[in-house]
Amino acid sequence: MKIRQWPSHFELLESELLKFQIELPRSQQLTLAAYCDEVTYWNKKINLTGLIGADMVRRLVVEPAWIGLQLKPKGVLADIGSGNGSPGIPLHVVCGFEMCHLIEARGRRAAFLRHLVTTLKLPDARVHRARFEAVSSRLGAPNWISVRGVALTKELLESIRPVTFPTATIVWMTSPAVRTALKPTNTLRVPFSDTEVLLFQLDLS
Repeated sequence: MKIRQWPSHFELLESELLKFQIELPRSQQLTLAAYCDEVTYWNKKINLTGLIGADMVRRLVVEPAWIGLQLKPKGVLADIGSGNGSPGIPLHVVCGFEMCHLIEARGRRAAFLRHLVTTLKLPDARVHRARFEAVSSRLGAPNWISVRGVALTKELLESIRPVTFPTATIVWMTSPAVRTALKPTNTLRVPFSDTEVLLFQLDLS
């Protein structure tokens, strides 16, 4: 009886990147595929995502990569509610921030993020086990704030404003079904997906 061989995460990543017409250096592809391997392994121990296979690769890796290539962010990134590492880690791998702060209040997920930073050899990434408000003064004025799976409220926006550069941009990844009273300065729609990206400039909000 022939044993069916499932595609590796590297193969799935190659396929999804081709679909999105994204070209990444092989070193970045290997790091991102290893990230998917770690998410899948740790997902057996803690609930990181309900996605598997190509769906997971697309949502957790390729969508943030596409967003990063569209926006070309630089400087310091703060990823609020990092959880399973997305979008912060894929954005950091693709965009090469000077520093990437992964902020996660839940202990087991913060431990997973620390494991990722070590395993993927990301020396310019720091994990903070805390709520954003508790560590905001120690982040060194981020240029970019990424938010996914966290409600972007006026209260959160006001807590971000004093500790970032006036020109900082918030990148909120959400779905069209989720609404906010806040007015974005720009909106992107990720192809082949229901993910919507709302951008907020703090100096204009």
